[in-house]
Amino acid sequence: MKLPLSITLIVIFSLGIGQVACSKKKPVKVDANGSAEGTHSAEENRTQARADLDQGKQLYIDDQDEKAVEVLEEAIKLDPDLAEAYFRLGLAYVAVGKDQEAEDAYKKAVEKYKKYLEANSKDAEAYYNMGQAYAGLHLYSEAVREYRQATHLKDDDADMFYDLGTALSRLAQYDEAVAAFSRSLEIDPQNTRAEDALEEAREGVQRIKAGKKHQEDLLKKQNENALKNANGETTSNTSTPSRANSNSKSNSNRPHNP
Repeated sequence: MKLPLSITLIVIFSLGIGQVACSKKKPVKVDANGSAEGTHSAEENRTQARADLDQGKQLYIDDQDEKAVEVLEEAIKLDPDLAEAYFRLGLAYVAVGKDQEAEDAYKKAVEKYKKYLEANSKDAEAYYNMGQAYAGLHLYSEAVREYRQATHLKDDDADMFYDLGTALSRLAQYDEAVAAFSRSLEIDPQNTRAEDALEEAREGVQRIKAGKKHQEDLLKKQNENALKNANGETTSNTSTPSRANSNSKSNSNRPHNP
């Protein structure tokens, strides 16, 4: 059966409109931050980076180091200013044997923490983590400086005092290390590693004392020997001319041979 002419025209008109609409590209919506629909805003990226950081920390604790590296690298991509992500990534790199990458990550962590602390100078954890990054770079004097700042801001954290003591021991500053380890044990009496480290620091104090005593005794002996030598040289110098004069006189009294 043929359709009435009016219905046929309506169908053709509708199809034409649909084809025109489909031929046009769908406009891209842009949010208030200028981000296109389907992408994340800067704030969303920072939030996701923080979530990745927390996941990476847990993976590291669970000894899933390779996975921790992947997640932490992703966190840095999302938020290049996230200082702690660089520090944690450095730890993970060490765990998987990538020492050069770890060094680079620690250096980046220090750089980012310095910038962060300009506006957040009361963040004890930030100073502490920067101290650990310095320790990872074997810069123990710098580490001590940051650990001290952390403990000034937060004086009830056993780990902070323990790591302070460890850095001081690396510098052979055993007296101060003893004080730091002792404080760590006051806060956490069950901290066995601080107890062991305290004993080693006390032994270091005794070694330093014994070394100083040995040096003092050695210097005293050297001075005594020098004095004895000086006196011996004086006696020798005064007696020798006397013998020479005696020989000279005796020779002069001898009869001359023909």
